Amino acid sequence: MPRGNKGNWSEFYTLIKLLADGRIYAADSNLNRREDLFYAILTILRGQGSQNIEYRRNGSVVIQRATGEVLAEIPIARLQEFSGRLLDGITSQAGGGGAFEIENSQEIFEQLHTTTLSDNTQDKSDIRIVIHDPITQFEPTLGFSIKSYLGSKPTLFNASKKSNIVYKITPALSRDNVHHLNGMTSYTQRINWLNENNYELTFVKMLSRKFSSNLELIDSRLPEIIAEIVKNKFVNRINSLAELTADLSISNPCDFNLEANGNFYSYKIKRLLVDAALGLTANTIWTGTYDATGGFIIVKTDGDLVCFHIYNWNEFQNYLLNGTKVDAPDASPNRCDYGRILNCDEVEELEGNYIKLNFQIRFK
Repeated sequence: MPRGNKGNWSEFYTLIKLLADGRIYAADSNLNRREDLFYAILTILRGQGSQNIEYRRNGSVVIQRATGEVLAEIPIARLQEFSGRLLDGITSQAGGGGAFEIENSQEIFEQLHTTTLSDNTQDKSDIRIVIHDPITQFEPTLGFSIKSYLGSKPTLFNASKKSNIVYKITPALSRDNVHHLNGMTSYTQRINWLNENNYELTFVKMLSRKFSSNLELIDSRLPEIIAEIVKNKFVNRINSLAELTADLSISNPCDFNLEANGNFYSYKIKRLLVDAALGLTANTIWTGTYDATGGFIIVKTDGDLVCFHIYNWNEFQNYLLNGTKVDAPDASPNRCDYGRILNCDEVEELEGNYIKLNFQIRFK
């Protein structure tokens, strides 16, 4: 029987729920359904072994191979029962990110002719759907990314050592102070000490040239903007991305002409968030090509599904900005490795003391 965490099970639940409901509603910026805009689900494509399985919805759900061979037909009422059973199984699990089985779920996999929780294709989207587009009247095949609130709050931009940012500490620290600071038990204590003793953190570079290049592709000033946001998060103990972005419009570290247009920072951060939602990472060169061509599906805490598609892009951007925070991932050397006081040779600089801070975005 398949095992997975709540995120994995949410992908399988989304497949069943979409087939049971036959439509998905657009969301507003607060994740409420927009009753005036929904997309009819015609077919869901899923990789199984070396070929696609097609789930065609029309009164019932017909399961067939890409060759046209019909494997099974399932009544809608049965799928509604399955979606309820899966939701109960996911939400009954205790917190944490461990893998688990759902009791009596083997029947669901057998009837759907699949053995996996996730789409087993090389496509980077989480689910591929043929929808009826009410605006254009087209029936495109679109890839969607899935984010679930059924478990712990999902990340939007995952942390790694590649998402570390290097800052120079001024004035220079004495050897005794470096020893004292690195003897502290947490990076929070070190940053508090530096702040209380009037030391400044000045952005030097993104540790990863690849990550820096990805940010610059979106906007050439984005590395310094992100560095300022991360510094303010750690120094001022604010994690709301909307609040941190609003603060930039006051301090204006890039010296933009905010009198002419006050939206410089929010616009650039929204661009970053959309790209992060649809494929941008710190570890892979970003070309600007979205992994999810259809948009974003949200699994809400009550199991309802809503989506953001190109037609409600403004709501999507506002949701991402207002619904996220700058998080603090594991700082240990075997994970993200940040927060210690470093000598210049440890960050390939010529002189001085430095500290690395990490960038991660998580939904609130």
